[in-house]
Amino acid sequence: MLPLLSLAVLLAQSPSAVSISAEPQEVRPGDSVLLAWTCPQMPQIRLEPGGMVLPGRYQVTLRPAYTTTYRIFDAHPGGPELGHADVRVTPGMALGEPARICAFDASAKAVLPGEPVVLRWECAGSAKVRLEPGGIELDGKSEVTVTPLESTRYTITANNAAGGQSRTVEVSVLGHLSTALPVPATVCTFEASRTVVKPGEQVDLHWLCQGNVKVRLEPGGLELDGQSSIAVVPDRTTVYTLSVSNLLGGTSRSVEVRVEAPRRVLTEQDLVDSGEAVKPLERMDLSEALHRGGVMKDAAPEGSWTLRLVVSGRADGHKLVARAAGSKATEIMVLAYVRKDGFRFWQACYGTYPSRTLAMKAWNKAPESLRRAFTDALPQRLFSPSVQAPAGPSRE
Repeated sequence: MLPLLSLAVLLAQSPSAVSISAEPQEVRPGDSVLLAWTCPQMPQIRLEPGGMVLPGRYQVTLRPAYTTTYRIFDAHPGGPELGHADVRVTPGMALGEPARICAFDASAKAVLPGEPVVLRWECAGSAKVRLEPGGIELDGKSEVTVTPLESTRYTITANNAAGGQSRTVEVSVLGHLSTALPVPATVCTFEASRTVVKPGEQVDLHWLCQGNVKVRLEPGGLELDGQSSIAVVPDRTTVYTLSVSNLLGGTSRSVEVRVEAPRRVLTEQDLVDSGEAVKPLERMDLSEALHRGGVMKDAAPEGSWTLRLVVSGRADGHKLVARAAGSKATEIMVLAYVRKDGFRFWQACYGTYPSRTLAMKAWNKAPESLRRAFTDALPQRLFSPSVQAPAGPSRE
């Protein structure tokens, strides 16, 4: 293994050896981006955000919800940055051409019950593809294997913001039904080698799924195999969620990896400095932001209303909300949010108001950057800590 100094010299001598690219570099929220990199001197790299340890020559499909800089690092602890690529997410980006299905075909048009058939398609224009029956969403240029038990008409519908179209293909099933009925995809196991680590320590995520499935791992949005594992290096407490799906449906499971780091406790001298005593929301970690939000909520009069902006699992996502709020970041409350299945997240709310009407009026006067980022802001009453929040929109 090369020492870091030798590695730095090697990279300096061959600046063109490391490359990273994103295609396209500007998209609308939720559109696909192909991120590819080549690091000949590195057997493994770490991709941020997400902390995923991946091969030195690889590519992944991502769907960013906001403007993101993707960075690759030497996978060794404390390894240097090797390169980065920016992807700009523009909600108002021109729609471009409507999605168009160039080809849709099946590997066989007549099979026995349960025999595999490969459906292949290719679409023009940035598109999301929905396959029926099953309602599964897939890529614009992809394929999937199905095992029909009876004659079936498969339909793909390609759509983007500018429009779309559909095509169908029929597969005939010969003979009698002789196989067991298929079932929705399920996650049999999803485990982490360690659930409590220090910053920079590696964790192995392992999973096993039933059937022919597509697997998506968050954070990071990576599409992986149904029986596999991956190494991650979280720099903060992270909830990893594995989602699987096939033509009949799917399930998901989550595991939390807690990153323990020494906390600096404010001293009396710090409290003299107003910059530390009144730290901006953008500089707070999640636990500090939750504490501040709880104090603000407890101080609000009974029956107050607020505007819920976002529910999210990202440990640093509240900082993005603070940046969007600008000078009104002091009005943002970061509050605990507990799902019905017990997973703890957080939610960001804007201000406290005596009534729903006044809350909506205040929202109309909120900073334009905040209203543009959270167009689905939802008025709701402040709730007591013992009551779970209702389900709401989620961003990552």
